[in-house]
Amino acid sequence: MNGPQPILARGGPPAVLVLAILVLAIAACSSSIAPSPSIVPSPSITPTPSPSIGAPSPSLAPSPSAVDSEAAAAALVIATDPRFAGLVANDPDLIGQCCFYTVTPVADGFAVTIEIGWGDCPAGCIERHHWFYEVTRGGTIRLDHEDGPPVPAGIPNPGTTGGVIGISGIATAGPTCPVVQPIDPACADRPVAGATIHVLDSTGLEVATLETDARGAFVVTLPPGRYRVVADAIAGYMGTPPPMDVTVETGLAIVQLPYDTGIR
Repeated sequence: MNGPQPILARGGPPAVLVLAILVLAIAACSSSIAPSPSIVPSPSITPTPSPSIGAPSPSLAPSPSAVDSEAAAAALVIATDPRFAGLVANDPDLIGQCCFYTVTPVADGFAVTIEIGWGDCPAGCIERHHWFYEVTRGGTIRLDHEDGPPVPAGIPNPGTTGGVIGISGIATAGPTCPVVQPIDPACADRPVAGATIHVLDSTGLEVATLETDARGAFVVTLPPGRYRVVADAIAGYMGTPPPMDVTVETGLAIVQLPYDTGIR
């Protein structure tokens, strides 16, 4: 061949090979200065608020106060019923106390008894109703049982020694035996249930109409004044109680309404 020949460096690599090496070197340098994916902030390390910081932990919520005294146990029970509002502890030296609570420590807390009485309470209360509660030291309240007649509306009435001002009465029927023996309980007068009772004020205006309960009893709250109590006749009885004039001052005025059975 007579044309010009490529000039090769003596003893050195061909020019094409040198050029390829240079291209590879430049590419390698470019990749080495690019941001590495390994240093991009990972979502796993993105700051997030901790649940313990954003909201209170349930374990930190206030817990019920421990019941560690008789007064605390009584306060919990009194708060369960509006009729108990204002009750105080039993005072054995107070005459005529109608309504109170007593507390007795027991193994796991306290036994709380509520008593509400009515009917001539200055003389000891004719009627009484009791509630028996159990209060644990953790603050759990349980009504164990009740006893006594139902509590009439308006009782207790705070501010009065007898718990209420008005009239309390009982209707009975007798005799119950042909020959009454005073010491024979089988011949005692029996209660008259379902008798209709009217209460009139001093002007003759009827202010209350009542019905006796299973024990023949009734209670009505009234302001102080003079009243007349009138009982309706009942089929099967020969005699009806006469009208009873009553003066209400403090506490409950007591009346007895005798029906005649006709037994002789």
